[in-house]
Amino acid sequence: MDEFSSAEAALRAVLDTVEVVDDDDLHRPTPCRDFDVSALAEHLIDTIIRLGTAAGIEHQDTDGQSIAQRILHVTHTVLAGLRRRGLGGDITFSGRALPGRLALGILSLELAVHGWDFAVALNRSLDMTDALAAHILGLAHHTLTAESRVKAGFDPPLPAPQTASPLDKLVAFTGRDPNLQLPQHP
Repeated sequence: MDEFSSAEAALRAVLDTVEVVDDDDLHRPTPCRDFDVSALAEHLIDTIIRLGTAAGIEHQDTDGQSIAQRILHVTHTVLAGLRRRGLGGDITFSGRALPGRLALGILSLELAVHGWDFAVALNRSLDMTDALAAHILGLAHHTLTAESRVKAGFDPPLPAPQTASPLDKLVAFTGRDPNLQLPQHP
């Protein structure tokens, strides 16, 4: 699996999860402390835009669209720009110079982990293959350092049993409890 197909598959998974978000869903709590569904969407969209900007890719405003449409638009813009730019050379993102391939890996990581956050908040599942989750976990091991965890808002890793699914291992590596269940939103 290459970086582009990984990001596209992670995008499909998150879009399936947020395809239908009603106004009542916007204020549901998420596993990300201090973020409800609406704030998490803004955070994810902002991160994708900042990643694109770091690679020299201009973004277009997505106001007035659904969460799914906005995530789709900014991600497609960044992926198209990275295809034109190529993955050679470094991209400086959040104060850290990363090879282009690794910077693109951050996109997959953000989509997958926040897709899981959305799924938990919305009481849905994140439809992601074990192969994709394992690939993104490998990317996470290369991109998440103690310092970058703090900047990106990831907690220290939690232990995961050897028998855990690749998605559960990924979630635990990003400091989330794979068994977390949030209270039902009224």
